[in-house]
Amino acid sequence: MAMVHIPQNIEDLVSYKPGKPVKQIIEEYGLTETAILWNNENNLGASPKVAAAISAATDRLHLYPDPSASELCSAIAQLNGCNPEHVTVDNGSESVFDCMLRAFFEGEDELLTCKGTFVAVYIWAKSNKVPVKKIALGSGYRFDINGLIASVTPKTKAIYVANPNNPTGAMISRADLEQLIEAVPEHVLIIVDEAYYEYAKALSPEYPDSFSLRAENVITLRTFSKAYGIAGMRVGYALGPTHLIEAIRKVRMTFAPSSIAQSAALAALSDPEHLARTVALNTAALKSFTLALHDAEYHYVPSYGNFIMIDLGSEEAAGQFVQNLLDRGVFIRQLKAFGLPHCVRVSTGTEAENELFIQGLNAIS
Repeated sequence: MAMVHIPQNIEDLVSYKPGKPVKQIIEEYGLTETAILWNNENNLGASPKVAAAISAATDRLHLYPDPSASELCSAIAQLNGCNPEHVTVDNGSESVFDCMLRAFFEGEDELLTCKGTFVAVYIWAKSNKVPVKKIALGSGYRFDINGLIASVTPKTKAIYVANPNNPTGAMISRADLEQLIEAVPEHVLIIVDEAYYEYAKALSPEYPDSFSLRAENVITLRTFSKAYGIAGMRVGYALGPTHLIEAIRKVRMTFAPSSIAQSAALAALSDPEHLARTVALNTAALKSFTLALHDAEYHYVPSYGNFIMIDLGSEEAAGQFVQNLLDRGVFIRQLKAFGLPHCVRVSTGTEAENELFIQGLNAIS
């Protein structure tokens, strides 16, 4: 009997295999204190205004969402000093990226990026049959800007950079980003993923807002999943030239994000005080993490996100480090999936969680 053929690019993808649920691990280890620091989430949580907005939105569950998310796009545009035509939203910035692959790539077009960045980039490229040309990260686990410029070929349709990079935390400076934009041909799209934008701009005066450069071949990706604390709602957006944004809109799902997600994002934007508390907590946490890691003589990468990456030198040492902290109730991530099995990533959390990590670090050092 003939089987339904599954394309090779899909066969080659590895299904996401989540680990054990946190609750199950806590029970198995008999943990009384925990710090869940492995997903770069905002453990301070969402603004109280978000819960109120979600509750109010339940009256409209029988209605389709606004397909253009006009109110949300207008609020994002106002925040960024542009018109709504420069904005599109979707179910997380990951979904916007997927739309971009479908909207802009054809034939033998290639995506150029570095190894050791956000894994979803490689997954969505493969699922869309987009070839990816990957070069090594530069010194300090940074995007190699000169290497990217030198690697552009006639097949290069777009360059993806994450600023700061997940999982390494390294930042592209304004000077380096401007160098990339000036050196790359104008017909090559530059995708700048700024998922940690709100954190990064508070951590360095050299951190560039790529959208503010108003380059005709640059699209900026941002999200509500990090500093705004609504990862469970799945809302992300793109900022860019109107003709590029319109192309993305043409291929997005008609009714995304959901009405509840749109309401949650609007409420999150309406509470800048909560955002400021979140950013201040992260800035303080990174400072304390850095001091503790320095004192314990670990090799870490200065971070501009809400996490810090530690280089343990070997996959075995990294695995042991993760286990030693898990024994003490601290959940962190070994970076095998990112192609950095010798490294681990620790997200920042609440004050209590951050203290538990530092206590654990001191205990195993």
